[in-house]
Amino acid sequence: MSQLAKNEVAAFTNADVLDQLTGQKGPLLWLGRYTEGDVLHLLERFSIYPALKATGFAEIVVAIKPVDRFTQALKIFGKTPDAKNQLAEFRLREVSFSHPCLVIGAPLNLLKLEWLMLQNPQADFTPERPRLPGQRRPGLGLAKAVLQLLTHLAAENKLAGVLNFPEFFHNAYFYLEYFYYCNPQLKGIVLALRRDLYDLSLDELSWAIYRGCVVDANTGQAYAWQADALVLPFDEQIKKHFHSPEYEQIVYDTMSTSSFVLNEQKFHEVYS
Repeated sequence: MSQLAKNEVAAFTNADVLDQLTGQKGPLLWLGRYTEGDVLHLLERFSIYPALKATGFAEIVVAIKPVDRFTQALKIFGKTPDAKNQLAEFRLREVSFSHPCLVIGAPLNLLKLEWLMLQNPQADFTPERPRLPGQRRPGLGLAKAVLQLLTHLAAENKLAGVLNFPEFFHNAYFYLEYFYYCNPQLKGIVLALRRDLYDLSLDELSWAIYRGCVVDANTGQAYAWQADALVLPFDEQIKKHFHSPEYEQIVYDTMSTSSFVLNEQKFHEVYS
């Protein structure tokens, strides 16, 4: 962790009094550990800053802002720190997590991804890169690099993995390449949705679910998305659990008994 140089002397101001009242000591640290300079180094190390430069953002500004007592938002801007130039926002915190489907003796200490936003404020949506639910601007194409960064942060802070509750279907479908649903039934449902509605592109399917255009054929009701726990584990016991025959059998059984159809009339009304 970076430290102030010995010859640096900070003036005592009203901000210091506020820090004392709020319990905040000195400069705000991301995850209680990383300065803004440390963050810049991490962005360089994991090829995020070079990728931003290649996209046209030669200058970036990093800002750490408190969200609440336990969470700081890491914001990345192009050139100047204002909303129109915002490129990314990370909200992470360490949590003690347990789940009824996890066969372990104690809660896991995990890095929870509470909010992640990646966007290119200079780009426009196109037919090749259409808008997805939750997006205001097109993405930056940095999801895998960011995932490597998150994995490093969790490991460096001696945590058991990364925890995520994907807000939309397309997020979950991407994360399933690396993460595991604690509840295997939910993995089976996600895979069944993609199987049954394979004629739709991923963006169309995500919008169809978000707009209530997907019907559970077993109940006749519109399918409602479930944002549940996904874990990227480091612990070998947990990895074995997710690869166990028992876990895979539940996934398979759920896929076998699930069936989804598209309400085409409603879909064409809302997705046009």
